[in-house]
Amino acid sequence: MKMENILSKYHKHLLVVALILSSIAISIRGSNGEVKLVLHNYPALITLLITVSLFLVAIYFQINRKKISNLSNQIKEQSQFKDDRIDVLLDGLTERQREVYGLIISGKTNKEVMTELFIEQSTLKSHINQIYRKLDIRSRRELKSKIKT
Repeated sequence: MKMENILSKYHKHLLVVALILSSIAISIRGSNGEVKLVLHNYPALITLLITVSLFLVAIYFQINRKKISNLSNQIKEQSQFKDDRIDVLLDGLTERQREVYGLIISGKTNKEVMTELFIEQSTLKSHINQIYRKLDIRSRRELKSKIKT
């Protein structure tokens, strides 16, 4: 469980490490008109680096899938919409829109949401507008008034 928490906390860094390892594995050097892999004399090392990179990417996606699932469950638990259409409406949101929705109802500011999801303000506003449209609401205040605090 402890390792899972650590991986979850730093899951976005897994992609960076995977990219660096892959870059090292396939880095090239040119000399005398020839282009060769820097590690061409070490095919086992190249294979190892690529394998570790793929493993890190797989872990990243697994953690992301689990976070989205947990967030989706939290959204459904916190929803207090009077009609039963909320499940249908929430299912109409994309995964990213559900992430934004969950962060908004948890009280995060736009700046905090942008930082946590590594997105630009224009992207966040686009997600928020789509969420409002799909849930048939007009403001953050209206959204929060329809959920448990």
